[in-house]
Amino acid sequence: MFFDSWAGLVRVPRAGALASLGLVLVLRVSGKRTLSKTKAFDLG
Repeated sequence: MFFDSWAGLVRVPRAGALASLGLVLVLRVSGKRTLSKTKAFDLG
């Protein structure tokens, strides 16, 4: 079934926000130079 509980609906945006925040933090720590040297193949 599509809708089981409200906990499942709350978990999806929360996980998405945490994943995007984690990605931003990793990119900030690694630096802009490291990001500029990566290719699209490396990110995917």
